[in-house]
Amino acid sequence: MIMNISKQMMWDALPRFIRASVLAETAAELPSGLAVPPQWVAILQAQQASGRLEASAGWRDFSAQLPNVAAFFNKQARPLLLLADVDRAVSLLYPFTAGGELYAYRGHPPLPAAPEQFRALWPRIPQQFRDFYTMVHNGWTFLSANSMGPLPVGDWAYLSDDRFDIDDEMAAGMPVDIGKVLTVFHNGGGDYLCLDFSAPDGIATGLIWWHDDPGHPEVVNFWAALDAWIGVFFEDVDSVQAGVPA
Repeated sequence: MIMNISKQMMWDALPRFIRASVLAETAAELPSGLAVPPQWVAILQAQQASGRLEASAGWRDFSAQLPNVAAFFNKQARPLLLLADVDRAVSLLYPFTAGGELYAYRGHPPLPAAPEQFRALWPRIPQQFRDFYTMVHNGWTFLSANSMGPLPVGDWAYLSDDRFDIDDEMAAGMPVDIGKVLTVFHNGGGDYLCLDFSAPDGIATGLIWWHDDPGHPEVVNFWAALDAWIGVFFEDVDSVQAGVPA
């Protein structure tokens, strides 16, 4: 199934999720004084010239680690839209359809440097995951639920936070130090992909915390789990003919 997505369709859908002030599909539509990363202005200019999505180039360094995302870009050729909310915070929207239904991923501006609250841990985060946050997006998730993608660093949390409701008795029986397990991806169903810093040094490892079995987190390959969780939804993405504006 191929379904055209107009800017107006996206604008009509936004009030369910965010109070927006700007939705631009070309650089010429950007209001004066809006702080937009220069690489995003270049993306909008390139898209206007080509009529297709141009941001996928920024993801190429991650295609080997995230083959499902790479496949998404191969199927999905719709140009991105720049969104500014009422506080003038900007993000990029990746609109697409799946089974004829309209969805969008939202990518926030890349980080200029390691975030202060995680500066001590930053060197132990897998290199390419760090690169994603400083080169592509500080979080890339469903607009509707802030899930199914790497979370913005402001939404990272330790399993020791109250929200996870792990009491002292349960924590004592777990194979990890919950104060050193950082949640970085939410699947929308209550489960989290985490980075485990329990070892005294070295690169953090992957762990899944299951909300229905909280005392028994599962050790996983971080990148394989990340790609698999994103890829669950991408199986149903509708294809768009490359080079044809939607």
